[in-house]
Amino acid sequence: MRHDELTPWELRNGTWYKREDHLRNSYGVNGSKFRACRHMMVEAILEGYDHVVSAQATASPQSSICATLAEELGMECTIVVGASKPATAIKHPNIAIAMQAGAHLDTGCRVAYNGTLQPYGRALAERLGAWQLPYAISAPDTAGREELEAFSAVGGAQVRNLPPSIETLVIPFGSGNTAAGVLYGLSRFDSKLTRVVLVGVGPDRSSWLRKRLTAVGAEGVYSEFQIDVMPLHPWFAEYSDRMPETHDGVVFHPTYEGKVIRFLNSAKPDWWTRRDGTTGFWIVGS
Repeated sequence: MRHDELTPWELRNGTWYKREDHLRNSYGVNGSKFRACRHMMVEAILEGYDHVVSAQATASPQSSICATLAEELGMECTIVVGASKPATAIKHPNIAIAMQAGAHLDTGCRVAYNGTLQPYGRALAERLGAWQLPYAISAPDTAGREELEAFSAVGGAQVRNLPPSIETLVIPFGSGNTAAGVLYGLSRFDSKLTRVVLVGVGPDRSSWLRKRLTAVGAEGVYSEFQIDVMPLHPWFAEYSDRMPETHDGVVFHPTYEGKVIRFLNSAKPDWWTRRDGTTGFWIVGS
């Protein structure tokens, strides 16, 4: 499947599922962030870069997303992890995939906290003449409106095949980038949707989301739709917790959708239990 194609919706037992996980490469890397990362890396190539540096935790999928796309696009790739030795780091699945894709591993940063890891990666990128992939694969808040809109439109286009029967759309809410893209898209395309439910799997990003949507001229979604935020962090689960779930024949990512599915099955909100084709679940992918 090409990155600019619309991923399908599937109706399973009365609930619609957006299968962003169907956008995947031969390594199994998939999802919304995979598409967004490709957009950013293509832009970096157009700016003249042929080397990318990505700094993230060993468990983060950012390393495998970046490295496999670098291989596809013909870029050199350096993956930075903190407070780890090479022999330990490559035991993590995402780092192992990055190495298979030909990435270089840098373990020189002695601290794993993001506040230290990102500046280390930035300094390394400067020394190498490389482009640094922003943390969380997100266009920086300092970017201009044109860049922010182009980034939002990459994911926003995926709402174009929203089934007309969907009234409530459920989106796992982590970094907020998928939600921002979907809401941006909804501000540009007509639908019968009335409610968007953002189920938070990490620290609350509601304020950031509103600022991002304002920056791209999509703040009108807050008056057009009922937008509910249901935070699960930290009372139901910490971000790092893993909750494997299979529901309606779909295997969900244990860090993201798995938590959301487990919560919804226990809380049983009316729009989740009706099973009448009026609820859609946006599978972000991994």
